[in-house]
Amino acid sequence: MSDALWVVGDTCPAARPYPGVRTLGDVHHALSVGELRRVRLVPSLGVGPLDWDHLADRVAGAGLVGSVTLAAPPPRPVARTEVSVPAQEDVLVAAPRNDHGTVEFALAVAEGNRIMRDHAAGGRQLPGQLLVEAAIQGLTWAARELYPAERDQPPVQPVLYGFGFEFHRPLFWLPVTVRITLSETGPPDPRRRPLNAEIAYLQQDRTCARGHVGFQACDPRSVEDTESVQSRAVGAPPPRAARRTPGE
Repeated sequence: MSDALWVVGDTCPAARPYPGVRTLGDVHHALSVGELRRVRLVPSLGVGPLDWDHLADRVAGAGLVGSVTLAAPPPRPVARTEVSVPAQEDVLVAAPRNDHGTVEFALAVAEGNRIMRDHAAGGRQLPGQLLVEAAIQGLTWAARELYPAERDQPPVQPVLYGFGFEFHRPLFWLPVTVRITLSETGPPDPRRRPLNAEIAYLQQDRTCARGHVGFQACDPRSVEDTESVQSRAVGAPPPRAARRTPGE
């Protein structure tokens, strides 16, 4: 019977001390020197579909098919435009699905993700900022899925006005499921829809963290108009007081 080995991305160095967890680079090295036998590889955070395809090719090239087996590939992240981020490696939403108003997705962490690069050095758990960003991307996808724009109109843009998060247990390098439930908090108008998002983060079937976000799903053109007016108001110089002459 093959032992299971979790494979995590090379940007997850804190996973090295844990038994049953190896980085992708370590696995490639072990294959090249013949150290892996009778093992089942399972993808975890930091490993993408293309990484898994390449690893399957390496296993085949080493003549280890049957001895080294691969679990199903990791879920594919959505396109960056679907969650309004500028770089594909920063997308955290993979394989989202909508079930009667509740959206679930797998947390994706690609090599080069800016939050992991800037906030995870030396840490043994996922940084809280990564989980907050996952919530924002997830509710963006959920709002567009549940409240799609009219034909030929731009997709809605979330504008946040309040949020809070509670972290009950650390989340580590194992797969994470994020569950988001949206509810309307007021009557919509043509420009915006007030919504609340309840977020749960699950790992190994345990709820490790929760969050809630209050936001408005807005027509992005109205957001630009509002911000333009407000920026002019903030940037306008204060009115000058009338100059007074001595003795007045």
